[in-house]
Amino acid sequence: MKQKIRYSFFSFVKFFLRTYFNTKIIIKGFVNAILISNLIFLGYFDNIFINFISPFLFILGFYLLLKNSKEEFFTTGLWIGILWFYWISFSLIYYDFGFFIPLEIFGISIVYALIFLFIGFFSNLFIRAVLLLTIKFIHPLGFDWLNFEVMLVEGIFDPSLRGLGVIFLSIVIFIKFKKFKFIAPFLLIFGLQFTQNESKFLPFDIKLTQTNVSQDIKWEKAHAQNIIHENIVLIDKAMIAKKDVVVLPENAFPLFLNLEPNLLKLLKERSHNITIITGALAYENQKSYNSTYVFKNGEFSRYDKFILVPFGEEIPLPKFIKEPINKIFFNGAMDFSKANNYSDYDINGVKIRNAICYEATRSETYKKSPNFMIAISNNAWFRPSTQPMLQHLIIKYYATKNNTTIYHSVNGSKSEIIAPKKLWINELLDALNNN
Repeated sequence: MKQKIRYSFFSFVKFFLRTYFNTKIIIKGFVNAILISNLIFLGYFDNIFINFISPFLFILGFYLLLKNSKEEFFTTGLWIGILWFYWISFSLIYYDFGFFIPLEIFGISIVYALIFLFIGFFSNLFIRAVLLLTIKFIHPLGFDWLNFEVMLVEGIFDPSLRGLGVIFLSIVIFIKFKKFKFIAPFLLIFGLQFTQNESKFLPFDIKLTQTNVSQDIKWEKAHAQNIIHENIVLIDKAMIAKKDVVVLPENAFPLFLNLEPNLLKLLKERSHNITIITGALAYENQKSYNSTYVFKNGEFSRYDKFILVPFGEEIPLPKFIKEPINKIFFNGAMDFSKANNYSDYDINGVKIRNAICYEATRSETYKKSPNFMIAISNNAWFRPSTQPMLQHLIIKYYATKNNTTIYHSVNGSKSEIIAPKKLWINELLDALNNN
């Protein structure tokens, strides 16, 4: 009996590998995934004409996918998991578990491969298209960065459910109704972006600093004083330049800042001349927080992070699983604690929404559609990778959706102002005028 079970199991594995991991299917899935995900890579060129072409490559990718087999859905999902999220595993390096990187990448990609396989089991193209639209509502272990609307934040289409839905409907009509496929290109017109919000900018002079502190030294005590000194230099340079506000990245001060009276005094003194916004940790009531500190007029206030990074700042699993993971991978450290909700603060009479890294990519942070957000990030965890570009695209998606302008100060990648998407024709005119 055991021998029969063992034989059946190995027969199934052999069949599964032959069906879903043969070279032809893997290559097809890769082509589909790279076309669908093209903006994550082409976005680095920041070229108006490449941005115009990008959504059409995206459409081609889904055209090739929708008309094909469930096996191709599986490998497409596998590659999308890799292309979008391979960088998550890079943080293992800093916990001395770098040898687990291939396993984590494969584990993440299998999750998305199975989601796509489920969709591929339906032969009806309309059902496939509708299920693909709903992928943005599927959040494996609380992580919600897979949203295909984000791939439309450049080009002529609206980065919304309407824009994506019209694209899928056009593809389905083109494939399924051959006599009427000429309608499909005209139908795409209804997915275009027709309006743009007027971008708003802060009415004071703000300096977004960019730092490049390597993650492997950031938390070493031997480097703490040098990092603090460099931060003070950045603040002083902003003061000399007569800036009203200076923003430093997430954890710019790699310590529990509320427990450092001398450093707090120094920052409060400088805040008489310039408002200082910086990231640092906080420790209170035996709990640790990832926080934003705002120094102005000789005083400071603290705003704690309220959406923590899954498996980075908290383990989104039951306690009996969470504790062993923290013990093995994080030297027994407890999860970060968090605020109950998002935070707003006031600078010179202007309300600012606070966001720390991951929060700037979550819809909850954009409740009530704030006009302005100041976000701080530390992307050195994932350097070098495409994580900063994906983060940028997601933030721009929410900026467009909520008409919010985000001021983003980063360690390990580019600091920038991210405004809502403009009409493509206006982007073109701006590009021509700048040249």
